[in-house]
Amino acid sequence: MPSGSTPPDPADCRRGATRLVDHCARVAAGERAGVLAEPDTLDVALHLVEILRGRTTHLRLDVIPPLAVHGAPPPAQATETFAWADVLFGLTRSSMAHTADRKRATDRGARYLSLPDYSLAQLAADSLGFDFETAVPVAARLKQSLDRGRSVRVTTAAGTDLTFDVAGRTANACPGVCRVPGALASPPDAETHIAPVERTADGMLVVDGSIPCREIGLLAAPVRLTVRRGAIADADGPAAAALDRVIAGVGRPEARLLAEFGVGLNPRARLTGRMLDDEGCAGTVHFGFGSNATIGGTTDVPFHLDFVVRSPSVWVDGEQVMDRGERCGAWG
Repeated sequence: MPSGSTPPDPADCRRGATRLVDHCARVAAGERAGVLAEPDTLDVALHLVEILRGRTTHLRLDVIPPLAVHGAPPPAQATETFAWADVLFGLTRSSMAHTADRKRATDRGARYLSLPDYSLAQLAADSLGFDFETAVPVAARLKQSLDRGRSVRVTTAAGTDLTFDVAGRTANACPGVCRVPGALASPPDAETHIAPVERTADGMLVVDGSIPCREIGLLAAPVRLTVRRGAIADADGPAAAALDRVIAGVGRPEARLLAEFGVGLNPRARLTGRMLDDEGCAGTVHFGFGSNATIGGTTDVPFHLDFVVRSPSVWVDGEQVMDRGERCGAWG
């Protein structure tokens, strides 16, 4: 928690934990529930454990060493829990959603709530009070449109003008509820996303929302990314040097490849620099770079980083479906 900030009300934290367990995951009696946390997120995990103890007697809490980056593989201790649980709560600072362990778990029917960078403030945030059930039909409608689409163009008043192909790719509707076997959700994030065809993206991406990682977060000034043949070719702006260090630290050129295009659907979310609020924020889209092998793409690298863009206009196969952050046309 930032120095000098007021701790959230414990009652609000319990309310948020209950929301995750009952509304989002709908944990049933007799289900095996696994909570994976790090030392820095143990306070959040304990709120979840308190609620889960009232729902099931099959409960496992694993506290693992901090993961280096989003997409880094978890240790063997966590792998055992991934294989055991019917429903999993991933409370590590860096996301495990793009790991092979998560994919194996959901492929066998486990439900996975990816909750990276959670804090007590996130647990108590207003965005978690959204009725995620209302996003289910909207997420499905966006999925159908992207599934049928071949090409996407995104522009913004800030200067974004990026095109990429999605032909043959299947989108993922992730409205924030995680109730059926194999489901993946990240509440308060509610979104639909797709893995663009690798090396088809070209143009300018002006990131004016956030780059939700511990080194950057909410942006005070935009970062301009030149994208050529699907990869970040150049970055400019006050946060560009920090971004270059993050990507260079992966040591793999695939970390620069466009991996994901997502549309936020939670109207109660606000840009905060926290990953799940930012990705789910209605009126924004986000672009993930790095790994997408677990969401329908072919890039397999232990890294995934998202870039959030405000008030975009979007076209699918030439039909406008978003106008300056407002859904329209087939997405309206």
